[in-house]
Amino acid sequence: MLLAVFKGLKIFVHAVSYYLWTRPVPAPINPTITPEDVTVIVPTVCCFGQEFIDCIDSILINQPARIIISVVGHEKKLQAIRVCEKIDPRIEVVSTPDANKRTQLLKAVQGVRTPITVYADDHVFWPPTFLRSALAPFEDPIVGLVGTSKRVFFNYIACIYLERHNFECTATYNIDGGVFVISGRTVLLRTSALHSLEYRTEFQDEYFVGIGPMKVDDDNFNTRFMVRHGYKTVFHNDSSATIETTLVHGTGQITKFRDQLLRWSRTTWRSNLKSLLTDRACYQRTPWTTYAMFISSLVNFALLYDLALYWSLKWSGAGHIKLIKPLPYLVREWQDWKLVPMGILFAYAHSFIKLYSLWTIRDVAWSGRSGIKATA
Repeated sequence: MLLAVFKGLKIFVHAVSYYLWTRPVPAPINPTITPEDVTVIVPTVCCFGQEFIDCIDSILINQPARIIISVVGHEKKLQAIRVCEKIDPRIEVVSTPDANKRTQLLKAVQGVRTPITVYADDHVFWPPTFLRSALAPFEDPIVGLVGTSKRVFFNYIACIYLERHNFECTATYNIDGGVFVISGRTVLLRTSALHSLEYRTEFQDEYFVGIGPMKVDDDNFNTRFMVRHGYKTVFHNDSSATIETTLVHGTGQITKFRDQLLRWSRTTWRSNLKSLLTDRACYQRTPWTTYAMFISSLVNFALLYDLALYWSLKWSGAGHIKLIKPLPYLVREWQDWKLVPMGILFAYAHSFIKLYSLWTIRDVAWSGRSGIKATA
């Protein structure tokens, strides 16, 4: 019974919060923060193909003040300059010697003079209304970090994975302003925080139980840093600011997706433990998020949970409950209802990924992407 209450309370409260309380900040008629106050930084280690071009085009439509591409090595810099000159000659390109997202971001941040900085991956696609909508929370001067909802192309499992992320972040933010992580796929940050010596020092010198400096977990670091330093973090779930991205294009990338899942799961273990044991700001700032996301994640294994509930209470409603989070996606994409059983099986299979990622928590490799050393 205690197990049912522990799990059921969170699900009920989050369902009410998500479906009844979601009210994104509306874009003001006369905003004090506009796209002209934004510099977008795109770190990349890949080639500059059509996906990259489409990404940059979608950013340009939003008319930010500047776009800076941060690449690796002199040869990549020359390639990027040639490609970007054809897109828009105003795009700037900087480079670092080694593949390290944190170093690449800091290299570009040095030249930012606008009050808002956006970190964006090289495979995200913004709607034309993105910046106008996503900048609205910064009308509050205490807001330091803003994230938005995400959608994925092509792959059902990837779609519902991010749909669950949107659901949890929206639900906890509505309740106590807490977010367990603002994804680094696209994140808006107050530049004054990024220019602080404390941020620059800690961002490029983060360790976990003696391992580091780490290259992974950059988005979790940004989220914890803002909370720890008194800034508000906002999850802005507005359709006008929903970005699209790609994760898995076909069966040939299943191994890559599996490795990404492992990296994300290890990241969650490391970051949640840091929030609970070292930062500890979450207990007072966001008590519900602390219970529902940080503490709950330590014991939330779908397969073990549902087996325990079945044997103790003969409860068989697991399948119905697992529809609560992906429901918005299924309402949009009716043709994918036939894939629901596969999604439930994936939730159970992910329990093994979580267990394995806990066992290998000290692995800080950028799994899912080749050519990047584990530590700086």
